[in-house]
Amino acid sequence: MPDIAIAPEIRRRRKHKRYIAIGVSVAVVIGLVIWALTRAPAGPSVQRSDLWIATVQQGPLPIVVSATGTFTPVVERWITAATPGVVETVRVQPGDPVKPDTVLATLSNPAAVSSLVQARADVANAEATRASLRAQLTNQLLDLQARLASAQVQAKTAALKEQAERSLLAQHIVSTLDYATIQLQAQEYAKLVTLTQQRVAAFRQSMAAQDQAADAQVAALKAALSDRQQQVDALHVTANLEGVVQDVAAQTGQTLALGGNIARVASLKQLKVTLQVPANQVGEVAVGQSVTLELATNSTQDLNGKVIRVSPAVANGNVEVDVMPEGPLPSDTRPNLAVTGQIHIANIANTIYVQRPAYANPDSSMTLYRLADDGSTAMPVSVRFGAASDRYIQVMSGLTPNEQVIVSDTSGFAGAKQVSVR
Repeated sequence: MPDIAIAPEIRRRRKHKRYIAIGVSVAVVIGLVIWALTRAPAGPSVQRSDLWIATVQQGPLPIVVSATGTFTPVVERWITAATPGVVETVRVQPGDPVKPDTVLATLSNPAAVSSLVQARADVANAEATRASLRAQLTNQLLDLQARLASAQVQAKTAALKEQAERSLLAQHIVSTLDYATIQLQAQEYAKLVTLTQQRVAAFRQSMAAQDQAADAQVAALKAALSDRQQQVDALHVTANLEGVVQDVAAQTGQTLALGGNIARVASLKQLKVTLQVPANQVGEVAVGQSVTLELATNSTQDLNGKVIRVSPAVANGNVEVDVMPEGPLPSDTRPNLAVTGQIHIANIANTIYVQRPAYANPDSSMTLYRLADDGSTAMPVSVRFGAASDRYIQVMSGLTPNEQVIVSDTSGFAGAKQVSVR
């Protein structure tokens, strides 16, 4: 088949069209590259229903920490065994009201009973010995006193005789030798009286000392008897406190050592509230702050109280805060009754605040996602916080009133430069 010659004009038009097609293709490719480079990344997409969105507000902000807790007795103690023994009967159960003389349990201890009998016998024997000693000492004292009286009579008689012989001596009726003999006898009797008086005085002192020793012996044995009696009396274990039995540890037939737990009794005369405050919210809680208490009862009355203790320890992520209620408690208040407390930390008159985001702490900074005006996208923004309540936190910078931010957990798209909200 012979070749057909193409006119130069046609070839020029065809080449021109080809150049135009190539140019258009290149322009389209360049446009797509520029669009791809300048277009903002779409980022992850989330459902609005899966988010917790809050509006930034401005106004007064009460700083309040809320926590749950229970009523607990101010006075609560374990009643223990003051005497070891075997539990014969347990007479109370948890929830039973008791008075100081209410018997909680009865124990048996034959050795304690035997010791009491022996102690009584020892006291009776010591008292009999003391009485016998006193009788003997009294007889000895009377004998000495009789000797003293006899010596005094003899001395007085000798003195009278000496006086009479002295007048006779002057008349030369009595010889000088006889008078000297009588005078010597009077002096001897006078000395005998003095010595007997000294013996009586010394015996009285000895008698008093022996009597005191006997009294001391009897007193010591009576003290031992009282101790044995208390041990036997303690076999009937009483509450020694007016209140309600919280727990019973003793069981019939159980052998209890000295100090073994029998029952825990709580007084209802004074109750406090123990709140479990999360450790990340307890930083501003201090003794003396006011607390509003809401009881889990039919009572609609809220109680006021004061913080009296903040535990220094953290247990299970919480810190115990004790609150003492003010005023009378409702009649249906009991230990372990659930209660919600709002601890009033401070009151900021006018500030910018937002619902507290997840993991937000006071005086810290974190990245939140702020919604655009149309609400379809959210962009990250750095926010600095100030004081915090349990539900709200003060905004120091990064947000303005009426803006909307995501306050739920954003770890699923953390680091994204933009989030689509469907």
